Amino acid sequence: LTCEEVVQWVLHLAKARNNPKMQQQTSNSNSSNSLQTSIHSAIFREGSNIYHDTRQSRIQIEWTQGEETEATVSNDVLPSSSIKVLDPAYRHDPSYFPQTTTSNDNGDDDADATPIIQPNLIASELLALGSVWYLPQSSSPKSTTNGKSIDRFDPSCGIKPIRLNVGDANRTASVGDYFRVHFDPRRFVDANLYDWGMEDGVVKVEGDSGGKPGVIVKRDDEAGYVIVNKPPNIPVHARVDNSLENVASRVGGSLWVEFQKRKGEEEESMLLSSEEDDGKEDALLMDAANGTANVTNVSNDVIAERIRISRERKMKNRKQKMEPLIYVATPQRLDQNTSGLLVVATKKSFAAYFAKLLRTKTSGQLKSNNDDDDDASSSSSSKSSRSSSCGIHKSYRCLVCIAPPSHDNEHKKEGDAIPATIASMASEINRLKQYTNTIMKHFLEPSIRSPKRFVPTIPEDVLAVDGDDKASSWAECLLRITNVREVCTVVGNDPSRGLARDLWGDYGKPEGCVAVAECEIELLTGRTHQIRGQLAAEGFPLVGDVQYGGAVPNTSSLYKERCKGRAESFLDSECLALQCRKLEFLDPHHVVPKTDGSSLVADKDKKAIRSERWNSFTLDRAFWTPFVDRYHTESAKMSSSEATSSLAVEEALLLQTKLEPRSVDASTTREVPPKVLLSQGSNKYVVIRAVFPNGSDDDDHDKDEQWFVRSASPEECGGPYHANVAETLLQQLRSLGFTATVMGGGRIDFMKSDEVSHAHVFGFSYGFGKGDHEKVASIIEQCTDVVATFDSSDGLY
Repeated sequence: LTCEEVVQWVLHLAKARNNPKMQQQTSNSNSSNSLQTSIHSAIFREGSNIYHDTRQSRIQIEWTQGEETEATVSNDVLPSSSIKVLDPAYRHDPSYFPQTTTSNDNGDDDADATPIIQPNLIASELLALGSVWYLPQSSSPKSTTNGKSIDRFDPSCGIKPIRLNVGDANRTASVGDYFRVHFDPRRFVDANLYDWGMEDGVVKVEGDSGGKPGVIVKRDDEAGYVIVNKPPNIPVHARVDNSLENVASRVGGSLWVEFQKRKGEEEESMLLSSEEDDGKEDALLMDAANGTANVTNVSNDVIAERIRISRERKMKNRKQKMEPLIYVATPQRLDQNTSGLLVVATKKSFAAYFAKLLRTKTSGQLKSNNDDDDDASSSSSSKSSRSSSCGIHKSYRCLVCIAPPSHDNEHKKEGDAIPATIASMASEINRLKQYTNTIMKHFLEPSIRSPKRFVPTIPEDVLAVDGDDKASSWAECLLRITNVREVCTVVGNDPSRGLARDLWGDYGKPEGCVAVAECEIELLTGRTHQIRGQLAAEGFPLVGDVQYGGAVPNTSSLYKERCKGRAESFLDSECLALQCRKLEFLDPHHVVPKTDGSSLVADKDKKAIRSERWNSFTLDRAFWTPFVDRYHTESAKMSSSEATSSLAVEEALLLQTKLEPRSVDASTTREVPPKVLLSQGSNKYVVIRAVFPNGSDDDDHDKDEQWFVRSASPEECGGPYHANVAETLLQQLRSLGFTATVMGGGRIDFMKSDEVSHAHVFGFSYGFGKGDHEKVASIIEQCTDVVATFDSSDGLY
């Protein structure tokens, strides 16, 4: 059997595992024939169609083109002691593969039968995708240690499985060989939606790109780097079951296509030169080597260079060194679902240079931060010095969830304390803004699992058991929020609900999230999941982040089957609202080392050092920007009765409620306002708690705590917001000496009649949080003849 036939057999077994008809065929074949015969018969049934043959032929052609180019280029490259090798991941275009790895064919005519997930990639495509790993029996060590055989699957023995490619299809498989076949690999088909050789924002409609948008922000072939605008849901480097659909592979593939085109043009131009000129040049070279040439028309330097080249081409028997035909490396990392600016190195010298910048980034930024603390009046020149201390600077933007804590049950038990803060959108935004331009600090628990654990201080039990040795493994995480932009609501009206659908789909919005806010972040340290984990630890998870509470996992049975059981353990978010928006670094200066007089210096021998030139790249928009723009456009068209919240109005009112009550002259005290005033129809309401100072002799203020309920139309209260409903009553209570606080709000549907009046309490307030609807209904019934009901369901407005 060949390796490709083994993979085909595995595919057959994978399809037969849930298909009774195929199981019966396999069982009958195994009972009547040898294993090898049954394998070949299964392979014949699986691959005997024109569609499969066409796909297999295309993959073989792509591989052969790479082989032929390797051989041609290696003969022309100096020195001849090295050969050029093309990475298998750059040879194939996965956009021609089926764009889903599974089909729902259950082999049953019943349309209502439960769909069965079946792999639909053929063996050649799995090999091209890098989904097959191999460890031959012959690699097992023969020696023993302490009388025990060495385990060939132990990585510490220096033996690891290798990833097979199309070139290994005809390799013979032997008894005892180990294969790991990811027959249904995880796909990242979004990588096939972009032209990785085209400028960012440009869509090329002609040619093979088929209207795919470009991603290249900047390309510098001399320095050796490409800056790409990485889309979300695409990994940066190869995965264990997929080596094609990632940033590095797609950039390398675009360079390979460009190389083929350039080489074809060069070969075409070479055909135009005459054979006679070639003969004369060869003769001149031979005469020069013998010392008999007439070199009046050829300089000595040219002859010497040609002689050197000729001698180096004779070094055929020396050991050849493998060198990449196309070099691609990713010194910078972004999570799979993080988008934004990413550096891809196309030369080894730049990869080493940029990696060194990243190693000194944290210490340089911390040093600059300390310098800024010492000099509060630092100017722009000091900022430039700060950046120069580390040579690189990155800035991120993200959307965070605003989910005020619920206080529905705060006052239902006797003796419960009144909350010190109001659970509202406005208070949560204020809390988020408190982190602006201050350092947010957490410690990361050492673990290879996700989600990571971020805590403000190292737990005492860790310090008590292991002391400083254990505590030192908890990595310090530092970041700074540099800006908090405008807030957008995600419940309550059509524009808000539309924004929620754009961000989370038909389901997935975390419970209690009423708004989102865009923040700009500067990382001072670089830890795994740092922005996601630190913001979530403070109660502000990123939009779309399943692992840290910014979205709800998709628990549908079909989705869980496609995810192969990973949905229950928090599958990676499909679309994470996190983007690397700005990237600055010092441009490298390439230094050519001293040579033996040769005019040709290989790129690998050049060294990149810092210069004083700065490169700066910025993205103006993120993938969620169109969603937010549409939200603002539709919100501007709403009437005043549909308006949701004005943070400017409500924040001012929140500040006003914290002021000390005015001093009261008992002789001029007016009557306390009515406890309940309701307006006909569906209107916004607020519930206010008022406390009068103890020790008063006024009979009207014999109670320390009183509760008031108000609902009003925009025309009655002078505005469309809950703050307008509360403003007049707050002023009245403060003038009477009360300390008044808005404890929440929502809506009241009030229908007044001569027989029975009814009030229904529901919804919430963006600015003041959701009121205790049960308590409000009780206050209405106690103070009036109105029958009151309530609904505390989330999502009502």
